[in-house]
Amino acid sequence: MKKLIYVLLSLSLVFTLAACNSSDEDSGKSDDSKDQSITLAVWASSPAESNALEETVKSFEEKTGIDVEIEVIQDNFQDAITARFAAKNAPDVFYLEAYVAPKFINSGVLLDITDEVEDPDDFYQPLLNAFKDQDGNLYALPKDYSTLATYVNTDLLEKAGYTIEDVPSDWEGLVEFAKELQTKLEDGQAAMVFDGTMARHLSSFIASGLNPVKDDGKADFTSSQKALDYLQSIVVGQDGGYILSPQIDLGMDWSGAAFGANKAVIMIEGNWVLSALKQDYPDVQYKVLPAPTVNGKQQTMIFTVGYAISKNTKNKDAALQFVKYMTGEGQQQWSEGSGTLPTRISVAEKMNLTEDPNLKEHVEGAKYGTPWTSGITLPIISQSFDNQFQAALNGDLSVEDAMKAAEEEANAEIERQQE
Repeated sequence: MKKLIYVLLSLSLVFTLAACNSSDEDSGKSDDSKDQSITLAVWASSPAESNALEETVKSFEEKTGIDVEIEVIQDNFQDAITARFAAKNAPDVFYLEAYVAPKFINSGVLLDITDEVEDPDDFYQPLLNAFKDQDGNLYALPKDYSTLATYVNTDLLEKAGYTIEDVPSDWEGLVEFAKELQTKLEDGQAAMVFDGTMARHLSSFIASGLNPVKDDGKADFTSSQKALDYLQSIVVGQDGGYILSPQIDLGMDWSGAAFGANKAVIMIEGNWVLSALKQDYPDVQYKVLPAPTVNGKQQTMIFTVGYAISKNTKNKDAALQFVKYMTGEGQQQWSEGSGTLPTRISVAEKMNLTEDPNLKEHVEGAKYGTPWTSGITLPIISQSFDNQFQAALNGDLSVEDAMKAAEEEANAEIERQQE
């Protein structure tokens, strides 16, 4: 395998993907006439993930004789890939976040792999659906994922006089419990910490009868009173001192640090926190519960990344073989080496993941969770939400006024970009 090629790119988006979907004169030629090699573009990641990728790619190369050149893009990955398409120099295969997948799919630059997937029912279906268009056509295969779950610091909980059985499983009950719990904690400790970005709350909106991205791509944050009530409960909790921001209220970098330092009893976090707790806070005792139900509905967020293939790749067969291997035969090697969760049910069963009490609820969440994706305008809409919800948390606007402002801000920007 060729050495990793680190590409230092900080490119502005000067071309649109739609302009990239021109036919390549050589795209119809047989792959038999091409060198058996492909390029794979990825972003920089942890040493464990980088090593696992290299080792799994090496196994693929040894099995197939196909050479894989890994390009690590260090900065502004999506902009860099977009510019590569515009320059007609796209990688054969590249990482694709579900969050931006609709943009690439809509632009017509990706290879439709609907009929190429082996045993599609073996994938957790929400993960597969994250890379489909409105007609159900598939454009990427998920390589791994993360979900949210409820973490409870059992030492702090028991010191306050409660047991894990006292922790409610529903959001409404959890909020009331946090309010009561806060009265039993020491100064500088929070009953619960939260993240105010839309990426953490889309599934709760859906459970409240609200999809913030309407069918026409415009924003909607105000049509569901249940969704407004959900947001209001967070604001009231912050004002009351029992649902706090780790950064603003506790002076910690993120929820995992606050939790590990015994400054928070409850957090709703992704399985990425597990390595930090193990390495940085080995003495903290905790239990992992499902993310709380909202309005009586199971919910959690799913964050997933897929392997996508350029539509005009000159090495279609080799690229397909690679993607199938990395999400099939080679997935267990990748998952075990990287510490990520496998997207195939059969692989999760071979790895006995649901027998691990810290992973069980994260794995179960892949069956019913909401992927972080919802049309090409989601990036605009989520940014507007993040801006305006912070205004509500700061006390500058009521929740209702903040959500009206978020709608107006997002829709104005969407209309501007459509001109």
